[in-house]
Amino acid sequence: MHKWVPMIATAILVSFGPDPGQRELHAENPLLALLPFRMIDADPNKSYTLTPENGPWVIVASSFAGNGAEQQARELVYELRKRFRLEAFTHRRTYDFSKTVVGRGINQYGEARRMRHAHDARFDEIAVLVGQFSSIDSSDAQDTLEKVKYLQPDCLKLDREGGTTQRMAVLREIQRHINMSADKKNRGPMGKAFLTVNPLIPQDGSSASRLDPFVIRMNEDVQFNLLKNPAHFTVRVASFRGKVTIDLERNFDKNEEISNKLVQAAEHAHRLTMVLRSKGVDAFEFHDRHESIVTIGSFNTVGTPRNDGKIEIDPRILRIIETYKARRQRLPNSTHVGLVPRTLTGIPFDVQPLPVRVPR
Repeated sequence: MHKWVPMIATAILVSFGPDPGQRELHAENPLLALLPFRMIDADPNKSYTLTPENGPWVIVASSFAGNGAEQQARELVYELRKRFRLEAFTHRRTYDFSKTVVGRGINQYGEARRMRHAHDARFDEIAVLVGQFSSIDSSDAQDTLEKVKYLQPDCLKLDREGGTTQRMAVLREIQRHINMSADKKNRGPMGKAFLTVNPLIPQDGSSASRLDPFVIRMNEDVQFNLLKNPAHFTVRVASFRGKVTIDLERNFDKNEEISNKLVQAAEHAHRLTMVLRSKGVDAFEFHDRHESIVTIGSFNTVGTPRNDGKIEIDPRILRIIETYKARRQRLPNSTHVGLVPRTLTGIPFDVQPLPVRVPR
């Protein structure tokens, strides 16, 4: 686990009573009066940008994009700090959907399928985050998340002068009015807030969210269970998907009938793992709600950072990738050269093996 110091909320008893801002806040929501008083720095001229030191877990309260996004994000941070006594920060991220990406499967020439995003765009988005929490399950994280969903910051009002750059603000307001749930109707403009890991902390597996208990039980009887891999990384060499996923809202029952495609995917992964193991290969299998995979190897790092900011891939990982990746081959009755997946006992490997994080 990362060595983060948990947030300590200290209650301070004072004889002169709450300040006017606190009285206003408590009048809006009496539940907030139960929060202990904390000294939160709030300066409208400061930039409170997210850092790795702001805790391994944060709440994504809102996000902004377009002209004026940065200013409105700063206004929300200031109001959350000054009025609601919450440690809020901004974090900028660039999204580029203008380039092609590698899709699943291969085309008619045996080459990796290239796809384009439906919306060809490149833009910056500024998120407002509330931290800092040591665990997703901690009472302070869950209580704060629930409170954020019902706050009504002045700076997020839709009738503000100049409009708002808050993402999906109008859509959320429409949904709030037509929703039949009284609870959701009462939520504020940050009603879709959620907890996530601090994006600035390198993810070595220690701060990732815990696996669904359903998935853990699916793998508990597997002999070469990937969850038992002691390292942080492995190389995925084969993937088998079912056509449907298991209902996320239902509890797992080992005796229930599961999709034939999912069963077939699991059988392929298990057979391939056992054959690789019989050949002395350090193989693992893993099954979740929508696919089964086979991986090879145990590595604590993917490689070594270079001076140009890229990573020099571990030679052992490269060796696995080269061994199991699809081979280039001239297609029958054609001048084209395509990629033909390698197989073992009739079971195909992925066209392009990739290093992946070991799930925990």
